[in-house]
Amino acid sequence: MKTAHRALVTGASEGIGRVFAQRLAERGYEVTVVARNSERLDTLLRELPGPGHQKIVADLASPEGVQRIVKELAGERRIHLLVNNAGLGMFGDFSEIPLERHLSLIQLNILALVELTHAFLARAERGDGIIQLSSTLSFLPMPRQPVYSATKAFVTSFSESLWYQCRARGITVLNLCPGATATLFPSRAGGASREIPKFITESPEQVVSFALHAFDRKFGPTLISGWKNRISVLFSRLITRKQLIKVMGSIKQ
Repeated sequence: MKTAHRALVTGASEGIGRVFAQRLAERGYEVTVVARNSERLDTLLRELPGPGHQKIVADLASPEGVQRIVKELAGERRIHLLVNNAGLGMFGDFSEIPLERHLSLIQLNILALVELTHAFLARAERGDGIIQLSSTLSFLPMPRQPVYSATKAFVTSFSESLWYQCRARGITVLNLCPGATATLFPSRAGGASREIPKFITESPEQVVSFALHAFDRKFGPTLISGWKNRISVLFSRLITRKQLIKVMGSIKQ
């Protein structure tokens, strides 16, 4: 009897993570969805096609929450695809935001991602894979989001290095870098309530479609989602670092 492929998606209660869970279930994966909000996960589970899906309620900004997922990754039901989507943003002046909030962001965006990736790769086999959610801001330092953009720079560098290491094992690592996306992320990060211009905004469905297309073709190490985002990153390489920081600093959130 053929063993079902299983995926684990963090931050799955909304936005990009929710669409990843839906698309992977449509592909026949048994999906484990992870988030803090139990009710939203229950709603998602009712919508997913196919059997074998489950939820884990966990706050990955806490070491205890991370250990719950590490335990799942080490359990009998081996995971074949890990989508490290959970992440936190924060707008504002660094010194005016309490240090505890910065440390919580680092815990979620870096430490949790590293721990889950390590636990997954300890058991991964040829044909398995990881999709890491980074950001175009990993290439574009953002003065109004200094810790967030720095954490995403870590994710990109870390994931690209893993892509090289894992090639010989037949394990796919895709570093996914979306730009502005139509989710609740900006408002949760404390950004301005005004709508991001639609001409630079992708839908979560677009981002996930790009990512799965690239993953299927073992593209890597990094996918910048959308041609407009690719142009912006290319432009950033044509000016000095100082000019780039000034340009990004002039953007009002």
